[in-house]
Order: sequence, then structure tokens, then C-alpha cells
Amino acid sequence: MPGTGMHPRTANRIGMSEVRRVEEETSTFRALDYRYGGGWCHDAALAQLSWAYRLLDAAGTERVKARLCSALADLTSLAGWTAFDAGFPDAAHARFDRALELAREGGDNGLVANILYRKGRVYLHYDAPSQALAAFTQGERAATAAGSPVMLSVLCANQAWAHAKLGRRDEAIRSLGRADEAFSRAGDEFVPVWVRFFDQNDLAAMIGTVYTELALGVDPAYAAPACDELTCVVDRYGPDMARSRSFCLVLLAIDHLLMGDVDEAAETGAHALAAAEGMNSARFADRLRPLETEAVRRAEHTEARELAERIATFAA
Repeated sequence: MPGTGMHPRTANRIGMSEVRRVEEETSTFRALDYRYGGGWCHDAALAQLSWAYRLLDAAGTERVKARLCSALADLTSLAGWTAFDAGFPDAAHARFDRALELAREGGDNGLVANILYRKGRVYLHYDAPSQALAAFTQGERAATAAGSPVMLSVLCANQAWAHAKLGRRDEAIRSLGRADEAFSRAGDEFVPVWVRFFDQNDLAAMIGTVYTELALGVDPAYAAPACDELTCVVDRYGPDMARSRSFCLVLLAIDHLLMGDVDEAAETGAHALAAAEGMNSARFADRLRPLETEAVRRAEHTEARELAERIATFAA
């Protein structure tokens, strides 16, 4: 596994080659996280961090040191994200807080915005939408300061999700509009590696996610437009984004249940479980709970009852 081998002794003076090595390792771990889940590479990312932090003690030009701070902030943030995906929210927040210090030291507002987005997602996952909204709003300010429409779009889309969890339909829809508008302004903007996941397909996935949240908590009628968005999304995600695809399949199964399409929901739920084979993501197991709840509510249907049983077996 990358990042677990022996590292050469840290030099007294560093240049861009050492910084690029940190960036390359981070990219490797990020790809593994997207495909197999944070539990698969979390320990290796931590091992890499223990070596990379020693570079802070080495001498270097101001330019090198600033880029090193950003590179270490990104690696630390990635370690926080894998901790989150592996089911360790406290460790995730601790890593994100350290990453914020490094990103600010490197003067990288775009990365600050990205880390605040990730902190917000931890809050959102653990049913603290108000705290999530506060983090996303802070991140929006940093994205604006960085002049990054793509990062702004990410934060607005996630604000919409938080509003939807709070039952605020109008605010959620308004935030989705802002996310779409910001993304359309991005044009040929250079997109840093840590936000390249957010393309047109991921924006559509967020729209489907928000509509599903509104369907669950505000009005079941939102399940139909959620289905429209998510059906297209799952077909466009490749194997390199296996976790995102499996998340969307779970949401799609929920929407089918809310629409009364029990057979379709059972088939889609089975696809979600199959997509998660070989993945190590506690977050995926957590995402299955609302689907299990909706399936249990429809236990008079054999397909729904069997789906609930399959989810319970998978979670166990």
C-alpha cells in the first residue's frame, strides 16, 4: 500500500521536489478513498503524515514553504476525510482543524474553503445541520476571497442540503440555484486537485440529494425530480468514483420507495449493496439506515421486507 514504506531521512533544506512528493502521495490516497473508502487507506495516510510533518522543520524559500503548508494542509485534510469515512468523527475534526491552520499559514483561501466544506459534511452526517451550515457559510466567505466559483458552488450546494435537513424548502432551493449559477461561472477556471471531484455530474448528484432530503422531510413529491437527477448520475459515475455511485444508488432506492415503486427500489437497493462490495466505508453503512427505515415501513411488500433484511445483514 502506498505511503507505508520506509522514507528517506528528512533533509535540512527542502525544495519543490519534496513538496511535489507530498502532493503525489496525497493524490494517490485520494484516489483510493474515492474508489474503496476511507477505511482502506486511513492508516497509510496517517503514516505518510508523520513523515511529511518533519518537512516543516527544514529550511526552504518562502515560495517553497508556502506551497509546503498547502500540500500538508491537503494531506492532513485527506487524513481527516478518511477518518470521517472510517467512522471516527472526532479524529476527523481534529485533522481538519490542523489542516485549517496549515492552509491559512500557506495563504490558500481556496483550500481553507475546501476544509470547511469537509468539516461541515461531518456535522451534516451526524445530524447537526445548523453547525454544518455555519461551517459551509464560513467556507463560502473563503471561497469568495479565493475567487473560486467551483468551490463556491460546492459550498452553496451543501448549504442547500443543510437547509433541506432543517426543513427549509425555500432556502434549500435558493441555495441550489446559487450553486448552479456559481458553477456556470467557472468556465476555464483552474481547479485544484482537491475539488476536481465536483463536476457537472456531482452537482446533479447534490441536486438529487437535496430533493431526496426534501422528499423525506418536507414533501414526498420531491422524490420524482430526485429520481430524474439521480438516475442519470449513477450511469455517469465510473469505477473510480465507486463510493459516490453507491451513495446515489441508496438515495435512488429511497426515492423509488417514496414513489411506491417497491420492485424498482428493491432492485436499486441490491445494486447499491453490490456496488459497495470491497469498500471500507462506515459512512456507507450509515447512509443505508434511512433506506432500511423506509423499507421496514413497507414490510407488507415482500420485496421491501427482503431489502430491509439484506441491509440488516450487510450492516452486521
